[in-house]
Amino acid sequence: MSVVLVTGGAGFIGSHACAALAEGGHEVVVVDPLLTYAYSFEAQHWHNLHYRREVLLRDARVVVASTEIRDELRRVVLEVRPDYVLHLGALPLATVARVRADHAFESILRGTFNLVELALELDLKKFLYVSSSMVYGDFTQTPMPEDARPAPKDPYGGFKLAGEVIVETFSRARGLPYAIVRPSAVYGPTDMNDRIVQRFVECALWGRPLTVVDPDHTTLDFSYVKDVAGGLVKTLLSPVENETFNITAGQGRTLTELHDILRARYPDMPVEVSVKSDDFRPKRGALDIDKARRLVGYEPSYSLERGVEEYLEFLSALPTGAPVLA
Repeated sequence: MSVVLVTGGAGFIGSHACAALAEGGHEVVVVDPLLTYAYSFEAQHWHNLHYRREVLLRDARVVVASTEIRDELRRVVLEVRPDYVLHLGALPLATVARVRADHAFESILRGTFNLVELALELDLKKFLYVSSSMVYGDFTQTPMPEDARPAPKDPYGGFKLAGEVIVETFSRARGLPYAIVRPSAVYGPTDMNDRIVQRFVECALWGRPLTVVDPDHTTLDFSYVKDVAGGLVKTLLSPVENETFNITAGQGRTLTELHDILRARYPDMPVEVSVKSDDFRPKRGALDIDKARRLVGYEPSYSLERGVEEYLEFLSALPTGAPVLA
C-alpha cells in the first residue's frame, strides 16, 4: 500500500482526489490549513464542508498545516515520508489572485518551493503538481495542446506557470520524478468558491440573480470534478514521468449551452445577459486530452449534461440547516 501526501486535500478537487485514492487502497495523508474562500456561509456551504470531511475524507488522516510555513510542512513530510506527493495546496481562485497578488505569490510559489525542496529528501516515486489551463492565456488552437506556448494574462496563470518551472527545474537539477496537470473549469459537488457552474446551478435551484457576459462566445472546457480527480490519480500512479497533461472533459461548451441545459428544467432562471467584455479572463475553449488518454489511460466519463444533472441531485439533497462540525 502506497502512502500519498495530498496538499490542499480538504479543498474542492483535493477532497475528491483523496476519496479516489482511499478507494484504491492507498494511505492518504492530507496537509491543509483548512482555509476557505467561500463567498458566504449559508447552510449549503456548511453541508459542503461537512460532506468533504465526513464522506470524502473519512479514510484520510488530516493534518492542519500550511505549505507556506516551512517548519510545519517539514514536520509532516519527514514524519509521513510519503511514496507520492499530490500538490493541490494553493489559493484556488484567479479572482482573488487579482486583488491579492501577494497572497497568491506566497500560496502558489512559496508553498510549491517549500514542498519541492522537502521532496528531494525523500525516495519519492512521483511529485504531481496541479497547475491550471490559465497558463495558456488566450487559446491559440482548438483544442489547445500541452506543447502550445504558454502566455498567461493574469497573476494566477503566471504564478501557476512559475510553479511548473520550479518543479521542472528541480527535476533537471536533482532528478525529481514529476508530472504536471492542467485542469480547466472544474465543477461539481462541494464546490463553494463561486465558480461559474456553481453560480448557474444555484441560480436555477434557488432563483439567485445571475449576469452572464457574452454567453454565445464564452467557451470553456467544463470538467466534472470526479473525472478530474480520477485523472489526477491515474497520472500520479502511472509509471510515466516528467510529462505535462491536460486533464479536462476535452470539449468546448458555451455558457449559452450551459444555460440551455438548466433552463430546460428551470425555465424561470433569473439570468441577465451582458455584452460587457471581460479582458481579465483569457479566451478559452477545448483542451487536447489525447496525450493523457495515450500515456496514462485517462478517459472522462461525464458530459456537461450528465455532470450538471448529478450536481443538481447533490445540491437538491442537502438539508436546510447547518450541521455541527465536531
